[in-house]
Amino acid sequence: MLDQGAVCLNIDANSAGKTMSTEELAELDKNDQFGDIVGSGAGRNWAHVNSVDYDPEDDSIIISSRHQNAIIKIGRDKQVKWIIGNPVGWKDKFKDKLLTPVDSKGKKISCGEDGAKCPGYENEKGGFDYTWTQHTAFKIDEKSKGNIIYVSAFDNGDSRGMEQPALPSMKYSRMVVYKIDQKKMTVEQVWEWGKQRGHDIYSPVTSLTEYQADKNSIVGYFATSGLKIDIAKGLLLSNPHPSIVEFKWGAKEPSVEIQLHDTMGYQAFPISVEKAFSK
Repeated sequence: MLDQGAVCLNIDANSAGKTMSTEELAELDKNDQFGDIVGSGAGRNWAHVNSVDYDPEDDSIIISSRHQNAIIKIGRDKQVKWIIGNPVGWKDKFKDKLLTPVDSKGKKISCGEDGAKCPGYENEKGGFDYTWTQHTAFKIDEKSKGNIIYVSAFDNGDSRGMEQPALPSMKYSRMVVYKIDQKKMTVEQVWEWGKQRGHDIYSPVTSLTEYQADKNSIVGYFATSGLKIDIAKGLLLSNPHPSIVEFKWGAKEPSVEIQLHDTMGYQAFPISVEKAFSK
């Protein structure tokens, strides 16, 4: 963990809170079990998994791999079950794991010659699209049954369509919900929100989309909206203005919208104070 004093501590829960020494950390690093390599080039942080969700129905996990622009389900046997992601660049052994995008009637959706430019990318009004540099891919257990499952995600939107837009201001982020038929190996987009707000709430990193069972609602956190960065120097030029929104299931506009100013946080979501602090 990293505390506010920029002191990095590696804590082993099995050692009752013992703080590891420099020598012990170095030993872990030697065994490739500690640390990170910045960047996304060959051999560097190629997956960047930022969420893991467990599906007890088939004893598998659903991960969000930011640097692969993919949501992936993996079984206990370590084999890939399916992939929500554009088909560009996948090795042959994974191509049959890519879910086919379909509309509400089950008709296949075309995503252009390379498969990366879907209607939601090309159409100003939105429509089906894959996720790009996404976060928080979670199964919605309450809506899922058998081979039909629902998955929500926060689509940050960088490198959308496997390209950068003509102007940075053309980028946008969105919340999205997919309906997956695991038997037919298809994916249908059943809900989205964010494209209509455009660059105003574009959130290049972090953020969250999560279903709330007690309210039958969807909560979104656009964590880094308004963030300005000097890429050449790696410096923040301004603090972001995050937005928290909540939608009734299927609604087109939020029931609640809160904007914060000049602050930053990785994620935000509702918690039960009673459950959190009761014995």
